[in-house]
Amino acid sequence: MPGTAKDSMFSENSNWRRALLVACLILALAGGGWWAWQHQRGLQRPEYVLINETAQHDYDLAFKMSLKLAEKKSGIENALVLLQSLPPAKTIEETATGLFEQLRIGARRNGRGILYLYSASENVLRIIVSYDLEGEIPDVYCRRLEDAARTYMLSEVPQDFISELIITTNLRGMGSKSAGDAPSRPRWLTDDFLSGGGGALVRGYGKTMADYQGAIRSLPDADLKQFLPSPDAGITIERYASSLAAGIGDPRLPLLTEGSRIFRAVVPRDEAQQKRIFGFFRQAAPYRLIFERNLGLAVSQPGHSNLPFVLRRGTDNLWYVDEPKAWTYFHRFEDNVNFYVKYSDNPFLEALRMMHLPNMERAVYSDHARTPVLPAYPFSLAAEVQARENKIREAPQDAASYAALGDLYLFEMNWLAKSIAAYEKAAALAPGELAYHWRLMDLYLNASRADKALAELKFLSEHLPADQQTRDWYRYYRKEYDFAGNLSIACINLRAEAC
Repeated sequence: MPGTAKDSMFSENSNWRRALLVACLILALAGGGWWAWQHQRGLQRPEYVLINETAQHDYDLAFKMSLKLAEKKSGIENALVLLQSLPPAKTIEETATGLFEQLRIGARRNGRGILYLYSASENVLRIIVSYDLEGEIPDVYCRRLEDAARTYMLSEVPQDFISELIITTNLRGMGSKSAGDAPSRPRWLTDDFLSGGGGALVRGYGKTMADYQGAIRSLPDADLKQFLPSPDAGITIERYASSLAAGIGDPRLPLLTEGSRIFRAVVPRDEAQQKRIFGFFRQAAPYRLIFERNLGLAVSQPGHSNLPFVLRRGTDNLWYVDEPKAWTYFHRFEDNVNFYVKYSDNPFLEALRMMHLPNMERAVYSDHARTPVLPAYPFSLAAEVQARENKIREAPQDAASYAALGDLYLFEMNWLAKSIAAYEKAAALAPGELAYHWRLMDLYLNASRADKALAELKFLSEHLPADQQTRDWYRYYRKEYDFAGNLSIACINLRAEAC
């Protein structure tokens, strides 16, 4: 049975996944808007602590799983607190220190605990570690993470950053040398890139493709001439690997497809992440190149944690790296370092079977959903998005048009938020089309929206009574994400708001 969530390419360990945690603990004082956290004698707190006072709760269940897996692996108690704003007249340091002491983080783990406190209005993060962990997780490491948060928490997928900081910080706490450097602000990512009207910083999920394309084009010049695409696929792979070894996450890398550049803008990568991907790639050498149609695949040796690299041959006879397809064609579960093929019509499936690689017996989603037809490259993404949006305007009740737009965002750019919005509309217009629900289940799983992924899997299991595997999947995932036993904490909010 597959694991409980998907791995990121830059994850340190196959048993780590981006995921979320939820519980409710709000201790407040009413009166003129003033409130404070108060220690309550005998307060029963949950086993895994998440306090989320923001309006965004899509990722709570996945955060729970991240905290659970982190503690299981490292033996360190992790607590995540997300506030809409800091208490009046309180600094982030004062609030974090008070919460750490009040919640007694680490007490049940022999004094080994970590608190991550983020306040959305101020866009600040503070990390507090227990005394017993200060040697492994020094202040300078925490300050780098806190500085990086000012960029990443404004990106399209801030939950990825939270998952990454939990993973790397716990590895540091375990004394693991594989933890590497703390995530930091990418060198290419400027304030101009993140700014909206009037120079105000905006969250990435509010941007359009035109916004990202314009921001990419306006980035300061960089010398990337040594990373050009080549008519030799092997040379393109070697140049790509060299860029990873140098820690280059710049979306303007010439050997990337246009969709890959958008992908990098939506999900920024820093130097440490790129170097870790290269480290996995090097450890799994030698790789093998296989080809199908105008696609190539660089497949590392089994038993090593990474996804294969996907290449795409253009009409100019040059080979480009197609980063989104590594994520949309393949999947790695947290309980297996070796990748899986997602769909039965994957052009590489038979060749991978001939190589006798693990997990090739069947595709994850079998033939329940399919990959879209691959257009000749290069083509204008903006023009294609416009054409599909025009079709929707002409026939706004046509579910297939929304699905086609969702596939363009997913398979060409791996832009999950845009694809989810399109597929939710398609499923609403054609609820009986199960392929749309399979796609949504995959999208929600990859976007760390575990509650919605479970809802889709439940729907599918109910509508496919003869499909034993789907029913087994639902029972398995439901059990893994069942935190009901950890919600016995008393919730006190004297402002009479919902907890």
